[in-house]
Amino acid sequence: MNTTTNTASSLSEKAPAKINLQLKVTARRPDGYHELQISFLPLWELYDVIELEFRRGCLRVHCPGSDIPEDGDNLCGKAARAYGNASNIPPEWIFTIRKHIPVAAGLGGGSSDAAAVLRLLNRHYGALTEPELRTLAAGLGADVPFFLNPCPASATGIGENLTPFDFRLPDLPLLLVNPAFPVSAAWAYRNLDPARIGPGAPFRGGSLDEIAGQMQNDLEPAVLAKFPLLRLIWRAMLEQGAAAALMSGSGPTMFALCADAEHLARMRRYFESEFPFCRVFPFIFSA
Repeated sequence: MNTTTNTASSLSEKAPAKINLQLKVTARRPDGYHELQISFLPLWELYDVIELEFRRGCLRVHCPGSDIPEDGDNLCGKAARAYGNASNIPPEWIFTIRKHIPVAAGLGGGSSDAAAVLRLLNRHYGALTEPELRTLAAGLGADVPFFLNPCPASATGIGENLTPFDFRLPDLPLLLVNPAFPVSAAWAYRNLDPARIGPGAPFRGGSLDEIAGQMQNDLEPAVLAKFPLLRLIWRAMLEQGAAAALMSGSGPTMFALCADAEHLARMRRYFESEFPFCRVFPFIFSA
């Protein structure tokens, strides 16, 4: 999918969200990271837009209407600096992030934005190979390598060892419900129950019911225990007939796997009525 727009002096790129049908923590590493077994689905209907303008001797990041950092702490700025260092290209870049993905929501928005920066720069300059880009991405965060080429995939390591699914998924009606607060990924991992760490079965796809039976997230119990609203959303999803309900990533976004488009529409109406303070996103994922 070509997601880049070109003009004479600027480029732009879509940065999609993601959900995790599976997030299994298999081991704790000496460097503080965790070994993971993850399944990713990109959600192209929910995306940020990264705009790049060229200005000599400049590296700046703007994010209008958002509280995310606009300085060196922004992951897009770190990605651009890493690209410049690796390619020996002096920065001449002003990035504007048009945010639509909720921040610190378990949907990968920051990681997707950073990967979009790497894609934009490399499509313009062509200075790095794909393996070099993957190395840069892995150094920025566990989800960033996935977003270099967002497609349904499994991942191991800290998320850098990616394998596209070798099976086709059925259409998946998905309802995402995002409450009006962020959750720190670092907090979620710090509060992971150590008893949950260990090997798990790989995600193998199948029918909607078979997929529902494989969905799991080792980070979910601690986050739901801290935020009772999330448990209410999870319970309501199941009471409304979801085949499965799960937190995406480190949360707090919850998603429901629905039976069909009609069921998805009913679920949307219910959550927009009963949880009006939440953001509700209906999607039908089609491979």
